[in-house]
Amino acid sequence: MGRSKIESALSETELQDFCNRLANTPELTLKKLQSMAAEVGIEVSLMGAKTFRDGAFSEHIEKMRRAKELALQLREVGNADAAGSIADAGALVLMQQVYDSLTKGDDVDYDTFSKIIARLRSGDHRLREVNAKLREYERRAEEYEREKAEREAAKKKALKDLKDGGGLSDEAIAKIEQKLSEL
Repeated sequence: MGRSKIESALSETELQDFCNRLANTPELTLKKLQSMAAEVGIEVSLMGAKTFRDGAFSEHIEKMRRAKELALQLREVGNADAAGSIADAGALVLMQQVYDSLTKGDDVDYDTFSKIIARLRSGDHRLREVNAKLREYERRAEEYEREKAEREAAKKKALKDLKDGGGLSDEAIAKIEQKLSEL
């Protein structure tokens, strides 16, 4: 199927903006679509509006639906260490774009698509490294806190033993407690 009058009259960016406006229009009718096209300087018949709605706009809505599904799947995954990664999800989106391009007969720039996939995978690798370092820092912080608690418990035990052992004045114990608190 060829390009509609609306598709032909708008640049790719303008077409995306126009489709987004349509998608956010409540109770979109062919008359409203025709009127909105006229607002951007494109006169189309109701049949032309129907052709656009059933073609390019329908494809736009389908892409939005797939993007929303992907976003929900990514939210469920939660992190790049899970079975599916952001790069894998991006690769799926790009594969869908390649498939869409092939079925429409468009030229496909495999080099660009493969570079994007490689960058996404590289980003995932860096994210996994950062997450591993973060887990190591968290482990070290927990170990430090545990050792600190053990030192505090040992100080308290030593003071208790000194008090229970007798022979030290309250003044001497206060000095010892002062010194221990500075450690």
